[in-house]
Amino acid sequence: MSWPWGLFLVYAVVTSWLAWRGGRSAASGAGFAIGDGRMSPWVAGITLGACLASSATFVIVPGFVYAEGLPALIGFTLPFIAGVAAGLILLTGPFQAWGQRCSALTVPHWLGERYESPGLRKLFAGLNLLNLAYLVLITVGCAYVMQAALGLPYAASVVGIVVFVFGYTGFGGAGAHALTNTLQGVVMLGVAALIAASGHAVFGASLESLASTGWTAPDSRLFSTTAEVWLVPALMGFALTTQPHLLSKALYVEDRAAVREMVAVALACFTVFSLVLLAGAYARVALPADLPQDQVMAAYLVQAFPWKPLSALVTVAILSASMSTLDGLLVAISASLGGDLFETPSLKRNRLILAGLALATIGLSLSPPKLVLILGQLGVYGLVAASAGPLLVGLFTKGRLPLRPAVASALLALAVHFGLALTVVDNPGVAACFAILVGVPVAAVGAVRSVSSLPSVVSPAPAEPRSAK
Repeated sequence: MSWPWGLFLVYAVVTSWLAWRGGRSAASGAGFAIGDGRMSPWVAGITLGACLASSATFVIVPGFVYAEGLPALIGFTLPFIAGVAAGLILLTGPFQAWGQRCSALTVPHWLGERYESPGLRKLFAGLNLLNLAYLVLITVGCAYVMQAALGLPYAASVVGIVVFVFGYTGFGGAGAHALTNTLQGVVMLGVAALIAASGHAVFGASLESLASTGWTAPDSRLFSTTAEVWLVPALMGFALTTQPHLLSKALYVEDRAAVREMVAVALACFTVFSLVLLAGAYARVALPADLPQDQVMAAYLVQAFPWKPLSALVTVAILSASMSTLDGLLVAISASLGGDLFETPSLKRNRLILAGLALATIGLSLSPPKLVLILGQLGVYGLVAASAGPLLVGLFTKGRLPLRPAVASALLALAVHFGLALTVVDNPGVAACFAILVGVPVAAVGAVRSVSSLPSVVSPAPAEPRSAK
């Protein structure tokens, strides 16, 4: 048996055991969605950090650095991390406070309770299907790595990933997701540092190559202007923290102090994970100049780590990165579709929905588009653009909120995002920014009379202990 196969099988066994242990809290729909609500901030923080970094970070994004140089390296790191930090710091505390007040299990549940509207809850539960594009992005990135490292055919890799991850997630829910992500996150931290150090021999040449590209990439779909390098990533980093599988982590822990600790751990982990983007810079020097972007990372890893045990360890870490976000998305999507569309959580329903998502993910992943990151961004950015107005107004406004502006904000943001992204705007992030800038004021206008405080003085009624509910 080869080293990659040996370590991967060890990883699969350990992950399955952790999923079994974590699954003991998933005896109900509520336990499937958020566990017992008293998770360790360190476990929740590593889980959140691992969800922030997926196969997009470890596999797909380095290809953009390889192809486009300095603008891509900047855009995916400094402003993006700053936006993510601002979003987590500002949003998770108020979200948890209101969520505990109404015993929310998901973001759509939270919105439905905050606006006192079952219809709004169902609307955002349905919009979670936009995350199917992100499921495909992660699966494709993971399959490329399995194909290169384990020698499996691409189609077999896709099916194997989906069956394994969807299977243990369906069994264990949030508890399994948290424990497996803790393992995955620890492995990812070590290997991210290892990948960042792997290019020491070409570091100087890589810096020269990056400098030669300039501060923008005029022919790029994502970084052709200064605004696309700095402003768009910052705004989208902030907006992306509203994703259901990220913001809902605030409901995993017990109080505001635990939320702050969780966020600090998550941001530290995500910063370390982002060091893998340096591999794209190293690949500009170490690899030929005509490789497909989405396959650059797999090719670089084979060359950078010729010693088989080390190469196998790195491969398992990349697979961990993919699976850590995939299972988090699955918990959030299935809990929302299974509970919010029907207004009552059901473990059996969640698992049936996971089976349907598995079939859809396999079908779409077998014939991915040329730049799979664009597909993933198109769907995810549409969801966060629709959510931004209702969520921000709900978080930072006291009292009862009007429903119609929230619905109008969501629908208008969706129309603007997809209208621009599918016609005149190449960069889905630019389309989403315009959608957010249009949608948020629409949601805010209806609640302007009730705006009376900033997030720091939001004071919801104390929540009952989880155990009493």
